[in-house]
Amino acid sequence: MTKMLIIFNPFANRGDSKHTVDRALQALARSGLDYQVELTSYRGHAMELAREASVSGVETIVSAGGDGTVNEVANGILQASEGVEGEAVAALGVLPVGSGNDFAWGIGIRNGIDDAIFRLQRGQSQTIDVALADFDAAPSRYFINMLGCGFDTRVNIEAHKIKHLRGFTIYLAAVLKTLAVYFEKPSITVQMDDKTLTLNSLMALVANGPRLGGGFLAAPNAVYDDGVMDLCLVGDFSRLEVMPMIPRLMKGEHTDHSKVTMARSQRVVIESESMLACQADGETIADNLHRISISTIPRRLRVVA
Repeated sequence: MTKMLIIFNPFANRGDSKHTVDRALQALARSGLDYQVELTSYRGHAMELAREASVSGVETIVSAGGDGTVNEVANGILQASEGVEGEAVAALGVLPVGSGNDFAWGIGIRNGIDDAIFRLQRGQSQTIDVALADFDAAPSRYFINMLGCGFDTRVNIEAHKIKHLRGFTIYLAAVLKTLAVYFEKPSITVQMDDKTLTLNSLMALVANGPRLGGGFLAAPNAVYDDGVMDLCLVGDFSRLEVMPMIPRLMKGEHTDHSKVTMARSQRVVIESESMLACQADGETIADNLHRISISTIPRRLRVVA
């Protein structure tokens, strides 16, 4: 039985990761690791491969792509472990070759492929919380880094349309474009463990990790293994107010703004009479949601870090 499966997404970073993938494969060949490689062919394929590998007993399943690929691999592992108490049956590894790589950054993989492979060789792991999101108009999905409703999802949609940029500049350009074409602030009700808030919200984020969009520290104090999700609720901003907030959001210095609410909760329910657009770990879920219910599952997924 192969101990490690590496699932490569050749479409990561707008399909511009071929040179990075080639370098990663060369480095892996020198690594001494016992592994097999699978390439994804379509959306959801990484989830299927990870689920099948988990069921067959593969010990470590590595996501080689961006945050969307990480989300798919994590979902495959977690789906295969439903009904199993404690940690999921397989561990998650990460080779960051995407455009954002926010989860990799959050768990400390910040020095590229060589750093990631070293961590796989070392084999040390940490067990992190995950969250399960149930939607009224879409299938349930786990997330491990961040789920968002509103402006951030529209940015994500615009970012996937941009073909001529790479890395963080994709998301920065998408923010500016979204400001010009989308500026809805629907009334939402957010139920948390011990309180309920109703507000006009430009963006509502539920975070397990600190960063999204390749460089925005939306939840700078989020910790992957503290048993709760961090919330960042961005209220009734005007377009003029958003612009100076961008550098503050990049530095995590927005948390004391009067129109930003930060909170922590193990269970979160977001409801609105308006249709909500939602993303999970950078993957767009739907744009017609009215109810999102999120439950934290403490210390569920083992991650090689």
